[in-house]
Amino acid sequence: MKIGAVGFGNRIAHIYHELSQINKDSKLIAYVDPKPIGKHYAEKHNFFPSKEYSNLNDMLSNEKLDLLMIGSPNHLHLEHITIGLNAGIKIFAEKPIVVDEKQSFELAKLLSEFGQEQVLVGLVLRYSQHARSVRDLIDKNVLGNVVSIEASEHIMPWHGGFFMRNWRRKEKFSGGFMLEKCCHDLDFYNMIAGCRPKRVASFGGRNSFIPQNTPNENLDEYSKYNLFGWESKENVFDSDADIVDHQVAIIEYENGATLAFHTNMRVPDEFRRFAVIGTNGMVEGDFVRGFLKAHDQQNNIVLDEDYGAAFGASKGHYGADNLMLQDINHHLTNSEKMNLPVGVKDCIEAGIVAMKIDESRKTGKIIDLTNSWNRLDEEIKN
Repeated sequence: MKIGAVGFGNRIAHIYHELSQINKDSKLIAYVDPKPIGKHYAEKHNFFPSKEYSNLNDMLSNEKLDLLMIGSPNHLHLEHITIGLNAGIKIFAEKPIVVDEKQSFELAKLLSEFGQEQVLVGLVLRYSQHARSVRDLIDKNVLGNVVSIEASEHIMPWHGGFFMRNWRRKEKFSGGFMLEKCCHDLDFYNMIAGCRPKRVASFGGRNSFIPQNTPNENLDEYSKYNLFGWESKENVFDSDADIVDHQVAIIEYENGATLAFHTNMRVPDEFRRFAVIGTNGMVEGDFVRGFLKAHDQQNNIVLDEDYGAAFGASKGHYGADNLMLQDINHHLTNSEKMNLPVGVKDCIEAGIVAMKIDESRKTGKIIDLTNSWNRLDEEIKN
């Protein structure tokens, strides 16, 4: 399997390395990136590609690829996906797949022309052991109808410092923090609810990473993640970022289920947890701390797992990176294609939810998504 990459950062370098451990015949042969920070990871693991191109068109004209990996800054994804689809190349694109509604609908038109199966997406939470177990509970009707969900995604201060310094700090490049960081979570809860969100509301701002909160000591903790890439800066608490560092959102789904979601990027002891309450029972878990526990309505424990110790040396997204690449490799290399747990349309939908959540935060209004879903359905014909 010959692979090329556009946007050769640490994420795509890690994704390829995971795949190469599963499929020894996979080879990353070429890349496009003006500042390929993934080379440090690649050189450490001895797989740095030998060919560098100045643009994607040249790479696709000169290399016969089986898969194009897209890890460029989010605002460039649509351009790179368009080039890849027109070249007839299978694509793996990192999330979020686009940065605004206009791009969402443009991508939908492309998918109607080329087919949704041509684009695979890196929404890893649906590949996690937590997601597999929750899907099993849903399939067995252990939870019944989902009534309400409480959830969060919080990250450590050093990770928040990374967001304040990396290109992701600018909405014009990333689409915003809710889209860039939390689209995984929004997709996961779309899966659990079993339908699309109908209305959203949100509040948030930047109140942690501001000059008056600059610590007197241990500032290195916030910048220990070395940055060498495109548009990176050194400032942390006095960053020129325009993204939020904390946000809350509430969602009402089409079936009446509700979600309360909270994210914060300066949490001393991070967690990424959820509680799903249904008419037959409940399940609660934490991706970071590893546990998953389900009860029926009589308070009997029907599932009690700790997946934290099961990941061994594979820590990427709680072991979900490895599980994702196993499934994707099987999908790409076997004549009988397996159904992947998440698709490109799911990724577009999760992105639109994040965009509308930010629209609510900025306007102070409850946002109805009905028109967005109608437009999306009009554009995607397959």
